[in-house]
Amino acid sequence: MKSEKKKELKLIKFLKLLFKLLELIEFPKYSSKFSKKTFDNWQLFALLVLRQKSRKSYDDFVEEWLPCCTVILDFLKLDRVPSSSCLKKFAKRLKASWAHSIFGEIPELASLKDLIVGIDGTTNSTKYGSRHYYLRVGIKVKKKDSVKWVSVVDLIHQLILVMKIRKKARHDNVDFKPSMRKARKATTIKRGVGDKGFDAEKNYELFEEEIGGEFIAPPKNKDVPIWKTKGQHRKDMKKYFPKTKYSPRSKNETVISVIKRKMGDALYSVKFHMRKIELLMRAVAYDIDRLIKLGVEI
Repeated sequence: MKSEKKKELKLIKFLKLLFKLLELIEFPKYSSKFSKKTFDNWQLFALLVLRQKSRKSYDDFVEEWLPCCTVILDFLKLDRVPSSSCLKKFAKRLKASWAHSIFGEIPELASLKDLIVGIDGTTNSTKYGSRHYYLRVGIKVKKKDSVKWVSVVDLIHQLILVMKIRKKARHDNVDFKPSMRKARKATTIKRGVGDKGFDAEKNYELFEEEIGGEFIAPPKNKDVPIWKTKGQHRKDMKKYFPKTKYSPRSKNETVISVIKRKMGDALYSVKFHMRKIELLMRAVAYDIDRLIKLGVEI
């Protein structure tokens, strides 16, 4: 009984934080003045996030999971449970920019400044099974069977600050500039770290001139002598690589791992927009869970 009450209290905290973030981004309660107003946008957005947190399909979430959670129904002031088609239609018309705006408000809500951030990319499978087990049974997994995303993460508090999702596989470095600029708009950054894929002179210059901090990435092509290496910053990294400053980068991998373990690797939607909404809802759910663990109060 005590464990159940704790879970219920945590879900209420979860929803309160989510509603605070929706308030900060000025998310409208209704899409139009002609809306039926059976359910408002805040209720449906919360249900989409909770669905990803529960790891259920639309039908199972609406028919099995949600009716049992009377605490959630009471908090959301739902007289009846919405149908699965209602949630799907809302996800279809939901703009991804609203979810992206939530990440931008998290540093302000948690009072985060002078951050150490990491940037890294990964993929989520569009097949229902794990990539590992597909390979074990001898089924080929192609690049087109996944959705690529790059994230900027606060390595101290392990919070996602920026998320860039792509339909097709691209080099991580393509998203470095826009992602870091977006993160800088939300808060101040002291240091950035990335893997070898981000070892480019323009990245160091961007961090120095626009972000106002230092960037660290392991040098590529270690066999190439320093005098043949292009760019002063890249030469300096080859001369002396600051391992201690670079070591927090592993937290970036931790964040990605936690999201995939808690909410799964596979994406079940068919269209790219719906897959994007799935990923964004998972990231929002993860960030709110982290805020609760960090003891952020409204």
